Amino acid sequence: MSREYYNRSHTKLNKHKMGDIRMGKGRLTTLLVVITLILVIQLTSSANVGVSPAAILFKDVLRGGYAERPIIITIDTQNPTSATATTRGDIASWIKFSEQNFTITKGEPHQLMISVTPPIDTPNGNYTGFITIKSDRLANAKKGHATGLIIPTLDVYVIVQVTDQELVSCRASNFKTTSVEEGEDIIFEVDVLNQGNVRLNPQITFDIWDQDSVNIVKQFRYTQSQITPTQSGHLIIKIPSSDLPLGQYWVDMQAIECYASQTLTFDVLEEGALYAAGVLQRITISPWAEIGEIVPISISFKNIGEKPLDAKFSGQVKFKNKIIQLFESDQELFVPINNQSMFQFYFTPQKAGKYVISGRVFYDNKRTYEQSAILNVNPNPNGFKSIAKTMIYIILIIIIITLLYKIRKERKYYFNKIRKYHRK
Repeated sequence: MSREYYNRSHTKLNKHKMGDIRMGKGRLTTLLVVITLILVIQLTSSANVGVSPAAILFKDVLRGGYAERPIIITIDTQNPTSATATTRGDIASWIKFSEQNFTITKGEPHQLMISVTPPIDTPNGNYTGFITIKSDRLANAKKGHATGLIIPTLDVYVIVQVTDQELVSCRASNFKTTSVEEGEDIIFEVDVLNQGNVRLNPQITFDIWDQDSVNIVKQFRYTQSQITPTQSGHLIIKIPSSDLPLGQYWVDMQAIECYASQTLTFDVLEEGALYAAGVLQRITISPWAEIGEIVPISISFKNIGEKPLDAKFSGQVKFKNKIIQLFESDQELFVPINNQSMFQFYFTPQKAGKYVISGRVFYDNKRTYEQSAILNVNPNPNGFKSIAKTMIYIILIIIIITLLYKIRKERKYYFNKIRKYHRK
C-alpha cells in the first residue's frame, strides 16, 4: 500500500470522523436542550408551600372527649393550588379535618381546623400520628414552617395526651353592652374560651343597678350555650328592657366558671333616639369558574349606625337576563355596632356564559343599595390546559426518542467504517 494512498484514505476517514463528531455533538446539544425544557416546564409548576405549626400537641384530652387546633397552610404563588389532607399513624382514625380538600393562594392562606376524639376505652398516655398535606407545588422552606423541596407531601406531627381526669377551666373576655331604645332587648356580649377537657355550659349572671348603684332593679342568669373543649364561643345575650324606665343603669356581669366579671353601663332611651344604618360593602366571588364547580359567594355587611342590627340578605342569580336562582338568609345575622359580618352562599353553574349575582341587605325596616358581581363560566378551561400540556410532553418524548435513535445509528455507522478501515 503506497504512502499516498494511505494519506488519502486517512484524510478521508478523518473528514468522515470529524463530520460524525460534529453531527453527534449537534444531536447531543439538541437532546440537552429538550431535557432542559422538560425540567423548566416541571419546575415552573412548583412553588413554596408551608404548614404552621409543624407539630400539634393536644394536652389532657379526655377519653371519648374532643379537642381541636388550627394549622395555617401558605403558598407563595397567586395561582390557585389544590391540596388534600390525610392522616396516618396509630391515631389516624382519631383525627378529623374541617375539610379534606381545599385551595390556597398567596393572598389567602388557608386555616385548616384539626380535631381529635380518642375512643372511650383508650388507656391514659401519649399517642402520636401524622397529618399529611399533599399539594401540586412545593419548594423552598420557610423559617418556622414544615416545608419540602419539590416533594409531593408535607407532614405535621400530632401528639395526643389522653387522661381520665375531668378538667373544668375557661377564660372570659370582651364584656360588652350598648344603650337601647325603650321596649327593645338589652344586648350583652362576652367571649368564652373552654380551656378544660369537658363540655362547658357557662353561667353568666347579671345584676342591674340603678343610676346611683344603690338598688338592684333586675337580675338575670344565662346558661343556654354549650362550648366544646378547646373551642371559644361568642355569647350574645338578650335581656328584655320593658320593665326598666328611661334612664342610666349599671350592670355587674359575671362568668362564674371563668372567675371573671366586669361592670358596664347602658341607657334606656326614647324610641327613635338611636340611628340605625348599615352598608352592603361588596359581593365577593371568583371571576372565573367551570361548569359544575361549587362557587362560594361572600357578602360583606357593616353596621355604621348607633345600635346593634339584625340583618338579612336577599339576592338572585341572573343568566341571560333571566333569574335562575334566589338567595335568602335562613335567619337574621346579628351585627354589633361598627362591626362587619359576612353572609355565605354557594352557587353551581350548569352552563357556560356570564352570570350576574346581585342583592340587598335588609335591617331595622331598612334596606341597603343593591350590589352585584360577575361570574364567567368556561366550558372547561383547565381541561384545555391539561390537554395542551400533555401534548407538549408527548412531542418532547417523541423528539428525544428520535434523537437517541439517530445518535445510535450514526455511532454504529462510524464504528463500521473504523472496522472496514482496520480490515484494509
